[in-house]
Amino acid sequence: MRANLTPLVNLDFLDGYLFRLLQEISADQGPEASGFFNYYQSRLDRRVGGLVEYEGSLARYLLSGFKDRRIVHAGIGIGTFASVLACNGMKVTGVESLKSRVQSALRIRAALSGIWPEVDSRYEIVEGFYPDALAGRDCFGQDVILVFTNVGAGWDETALLSIIESMARFGEVFLDLRLFGSIREQESDRVALFDRIAATARWAERLPHVSLGSHLARFVFV
Repeated sequence: MRANLTPLVNLDFLDGYLFRLLQEISADQGPEASGFFNYYQSRLDRRVGGLVEYEGSLARYLLSGFKDRRIVHAGIGIGTFASVLACNGMKVTGVESLKSRVQSALRIRAALSGIWPEVDSRYEIVEGFYPDALAGRDCFGQDVILVFTNVGAGWDETALLSIIESMARFGEVFLDLRLFGSIREQESDRVALFDRIAATARWAERLPHVSLGSHLARFVFV
């Protein structure tokens, strides 16, 4: 049975706290060494907050209906989204290939664990490329949800095929059709990706109501 509980730690509070942590890391290391580059640094410069809107919306969606499930977040960046889930009781394994971002994610995780000690056992960070980085780990199963948020890094077809084939090892998958392996600005390209993954799933749905302006989709494999 799925949990249907309000977040343990208010997401608006976490957004502000994560923003302060990002400011500290950027001041200490700068945008390059921290792995922030323009993507995260622009959040600071524009004072967006620790989370962008669709991250907060997807976190609320998962916490409201899937709180008893484990999460694998492929491409966590510096781990802001994964941190929110872990602070609110979900067990999260985050995968990130860029070492500088892994180091920033570990620093954020340590800061959160200092306030909420339970985060230490709930939130694991794995350095490497998904799915190979999870080989030999107990990170798959019907009770596990695989999540991709912003991974528009330009995968080749071999990498894309490997990642799509890995999805059947999970119960469900959530991803943004626009920001999955490459940036898909055309709706026809997003539909093609949706149809390609949906053909391997038991059923699938698009989730335009979760976050306006995003292109989230859900794929169920069990």
